[in-house]
Amino acid sequence: MSPSLLLEKLKMIPKTYLSFADIAKLYSGKKDNLKVVLHRLVRQDKLNRLMKGYYAISGTDVDWEQFACEILRPSYISLEYALYSYGIIEQVPATITLITTKKTRELQLPFQVLEYSHINPNLYFGYRIQDNFLIAEKEKALLDELYLISLKKRHFPLKSLDLSKINKKLFNQKLKKYPLYTQKLFQTLVK
Repeated sequence: MSPSLLLEKLKMIPKTYLSFADIAKLYSGKKDNLKVVLHRLVRQDKLNRLMKGYYAISGTDVDWEQFACEILRPSYISLEYALYSYGIIEQVPATITLITTKKTRELQLPFQVLEYSHINPNLYFGYRIQDNFLIAEKEKALLDELYLISLKKRHFPLKSLDLSKINKKLFNQKLKKYPLYTQKLFQTLVK
């Protein structure tokens, strides 16, 4: 199969990015040749290599939130990225921040930085589906931030938070599930 024919087939897929497995399903040539074909398409600027095993058609706006949740599971968008999207902080985050039960890691991709923070599996709750990705509820995004700050794994100017957008009753219910040191940090914030 020629690279141009493969590219035309890829353009028909209603996704903003494609995994190697997605592409292999459409490729009718020898599977050993697929990596060479993809390399040529990247070199010709017809495909962008997002990371190992993931590509996007050049000129396509990648749905980074969906991509971030898909490449490392389980994970959901939280922390500064979610707090900004809810208007709780004003500073635009430079990275997409996520929570995972897996190991903490940062992925520096050519077009985006994805930052995954580990959380205790007992605290992996409080998210919902928005569009095609998982995002923490407002209160949970704040709790995730406070939890990681109380563990000294994140630094954030807590005075810049707009707590008027938080449902206090729901927040306090969820806060009880967190360790005492996180609860104490929150008490210093509201004084």
